[in-house]
Amino acid sequence: MKLHWTKVLPGIFAMLLISVQAAVAPHPKEDMEKGASLIIEGKVLSVTSKTQKSKIEKGIIARDRVYTIQIKINQVEKGKAKVGDEISVSAWKPSTRIPPLPGPQGHGSIPAKGDLVKMYLLGDAKTYEPYMPNGISILKEAEPKK
Repeated sequence: MKLHWTKVLPGIFAMLLISVQAAVAPHPKEDMEKGASLIIEGKVLSVTSKTQKSKIEKGIIARDRVYTIQIKINQVEKGKAKVGDEISVSAWKPSTRIPPLPGPQGHGSIPAKGDLVKMYLLGDAKTYEPYMPNGISILKEAEPKK
């Protein structure tokens, strides 16, 4: 028996729809303040990124842009860090989705080197991740170099 693509394609599409996730709604500030293990303000020292296979979505092709953000802390609102500490924060955004299905869209704001930020972080001193999608606020963008 020979299968025709018009009979196979709808079944594949249906299987993909079963695993569809929705975008994550922004968290209220109060919830982030209560749940965060660390709330800081600081200056971004560096931002590096790489594209890798998504750990979040399982589409046919799903790649994420993963950012490592180094921050020097200027102020601690909650948690066990100190002013002057340097911490590493991991954030992400989707890079490629085939098929382009809806799902988590990563962190809304990715800061640049020199930006002043406020972050609501989860995790511990080894691995911090901001609340998704709105755990990173850019308070002041870095001055452009002339």
